[in-house]
This record gives sequence, C-alpha cells and structure tokens, in this order.
Amino acid sequence: MALRNRQRARSRTKWLTAAFWIITLLFAYALLVLFGWWAWLMYLGAGSAVSYLWWKRRRRGRYAILFGSSCAVLVVMALAMIGWALLATFSVPVDSVGPRRVVCGSVINPVPADELRVTIAGSDELAGQSRPIPQSELERVCSNRLHDRGSRAAGLALIGLIMTVRAAGHFRTSRNLTIN
Repeated sequence: MALRNRQRARSRTKWLTAAFWIITLLFAYALLVLFGWWAWLMYLGAGSAVSYLWWKRRRRGRYAILFGSSCAVLVVMALAMIGWALLATFSVPVDSVGPRRVVCGSVINPVPADELRVTIAGSDELAGQSRPIPQSELERVCSNRLHDRGSRAAGLALIGLIMTVRAAGHFRTSRNLTIN
C-alpha cells in the first residue's frame, strides 16, 4: 500500500528536472552561437547545482531505466560529436562567393601555417588568383575556425559530463528508498 501511495505522490524533483533540461538546452544553443568562457562557467555552475539538488531529492521511478538510457544515448552522441569536431578535416571558404577554399586540417592535426594554400572546392588543384591572399589572412581564418571547433568540443564534453551524472542518478538506487 505504501508503494502505491508513493507512486501517486507528487514528484519532488519535477521542477529540478525542468530546470536541468532548460539550462542544458540553453547552453547547447549558446555553444552554437556564443563561445565565451563565461557561458561554460555559467553552465558548469547551474548544471552542477541543479544536478546536486536533484541527486539529493530523487527517487527511483518506474521509468528510471528509460530516462537513464536516454541520458546515456545523449552522452554517446556528445562523445561522437566531440570526436568529429576534433578529428574531421575541414576547409574554410576564402571568398564570400566562389569555389576557392583553404584546407585547415583538423583540431588535432592542423595544417602548418606555411603550407596553407588556396584550392578549388572539391579538388586539390591550386586556385589561380588575380589578387593573392596574404598568408597571414589564411592563418587567421584557419586559426579562428580551429578555435571555434575546439571550443565546441570542450562545451560538448561539459554537456557529456553533466549528462553522465544525470544518467548515473537514474540507474543508481536511492539510499533513502524504502519499500514496505
């Protein structure tokens, strides 16, 4: 009887769950738009605080395995996206219109600054240039894009960490859970 009454009781963590997901979605949006360190600090603080409060008040519900598995899938997706952001080779357009690009390499293996060349998109053929682009400009464009990708990877790692904590909370039974 006590178990049945407990299931009908109002959830003590409903507002914490809502706050957690709102904070996580806002940070994911900020991760795509803003790359400031302050966004990471705010998410780390808010996500950690909400996760801590949730851990203290949580109870294992009927759907704990489903919710924990969903969080685990998000962790795996974050890890895959981190790998892609760090390892995938990318190129940056040189002009606002046209097929000319500069291949920058990847975050883990960037192309050295003295080897950056303007090519035609889709081939390794060097582009003919009526006005050559200075090497310093190619370095700046690639450096900015490498920094952006590295920042996204770090932000995704932070999301993955907080999601791992959340998934563990769903899979682990609460210490104060008593079934009479």
